[in-house]
Amino acid sequence: MPALVNKTPRKVPVKKYRYVTLPLVSLFRKSSHSNDEDGSELEASLAGNYFIRPFDSDAGDKVVRNVPVILNPDGSIWKHGALYILARAIDFDAPSDQTLKGFAKSLVDYMNTLAQDGVDYLATPKREGSRPTFHYKAELKLKVNLNEIAASTANGRISAVVNFYRWMQGRHDYHPTEALWTEKVCRIPYHDKRGFYRNKKVITTNLRIVATGEDSTGDYIIDEGKLYPYSQEQQISLVQTLVASGNTEMFLAFLLSIFTGSRISTTFTIRQSNIVNPELVKTNEIAVKIGRGTLIDNKFNKTMLLYIPAWLNALLYVYINSDRHKRRATKASARNGGEQYVFLTQHGNPYYISKNDMERGQDKPIQEGYSVRQFASKKFQALLNQSDTPFKFRFHNLRACFCMNLIDQKLKGIPNSDTNRIYAVLTEVQRRMGHSDISTTQRYSRFRETRNIGLQAQSDFELHLQTLAENYVYA
Repeated sequence: MPALVNKTPRKVPVKKYRYVTLPLVSLFRKSSHSNDEDGSELEASLAGNYFIRPFDSDAGDKVVRNVPVILNPDGSIWKHGALYILARAIDFDAPSDQTLKGFAKSLVDYMNTLAQDGVDYLATPKREGSRPTFHYKAELKLKVNLNEIAASTANGRISAVVNFYRWMQGRHDYHPTEALWTEKVCRIPYHDKRGFYRNKKVITTNLRIVATGEDSTGDYIIDEGKLYPYSQEQQISLVQTLVASGNTEMFLAFLLSIFTGSRISTTFTIRQSNIVNPELVKTNEIAVKIGRGTLIDNKFNKTMLLYIPAWLNALLYVYINSDRHKRRATKASARNGGEQYVFLTQHGNPYYISKNDMERGQDKPIQEGYSVRQFASKKFQALLNQSDTPFKFRFHNLRACFCMNLIDQKLKGIPNSDTNRIYAVLTEVQRRMGHSDISTTQRYSRFRETRNIGLQAQSDFELHLQTLAENYVYA
């Protein structure tokens, strides 16, 4: 039962389950001497009655990096949890280390929640509410009702627990005597890339916490959270304030996000090789491939194209050839073939280290935009508050600005009655934003309608921002 209705206070253990991250894990397999394929001991070492030899993971690696290991309250390794995380880490299409960390956090929360009430994670009593998974659901539901966590957060934790038990049943011959959940198949409607209405089959469980779906109230757009696209006046104030800050890296990075819709992880993993000599650019923009198979991060590793305006590419080219950038690069790790990050701190560290970077987590803390957020929340916000157009700033809102600006640009001159052309525009915007479902893109149009925002004079606006940027860089 949830803690709120317990008659006696919990005995919370002083020591709790926790996790630590191992920067490098070497993979070995063991076999008896009789099972050894060739009897060779050249690449194997003897451990007891077994030979231990390196082996390749499903992904073809002999080592994996930044793997969380879950520890029991006494400091020993929790075998089942640690092996589950390791199994996910060596999958052919392994999750990123951030995702693995999320799995570990969820399982640690699960085990600590059960430990507080003395519930065994392997036990399956007859009474449904006493089973570990349903007990955990009750605890999370209470937190959701008290507004301590969001329903989406609770369901993410439950999903990690369900996947853990599915792995247990498949790998450790674990067969609970009573069901830890029941499943049902649901079909979720969506629009495919061609705009056709489809249904996607999804398996859900009765552990899921149902929350009322949230639609935009008109104050924001639901797109990976609550986004608020800034008005043109606010965007101009934003660029002017960036100039006043005197931070060239933040100035160029923020512009990159405003004019391409890139997320923070994408913006700060752009490499020198992605910036083209302006003399070779014959179009108004250059296409940069991001995601899987590239050096640039993207959410869910989705492969797509990022379009950088030619004038912004020229500013970035000036910057990477400047003494300022070269000084930072000399302090950074040497990288070949233009693989150096465009944006480096004054100490030569990337502001956001790519999830595929071999140096990620090795002898250094993992940089994931902390310095950017510190700049935005402290120095930049303070400057904005002193401007003629003060507003609350969030980096992710720059992506919303790009989407709204692009819709303004593409819809100009198209009458509201021309639904086919409007839909074609939204489809193009969907592609550039990387939205899986066009309904997400359509929320931006509804946002304008709700707030009664007319189409803006986009060309003059962008030219003004371009002039501000060029005056700053070339000054």
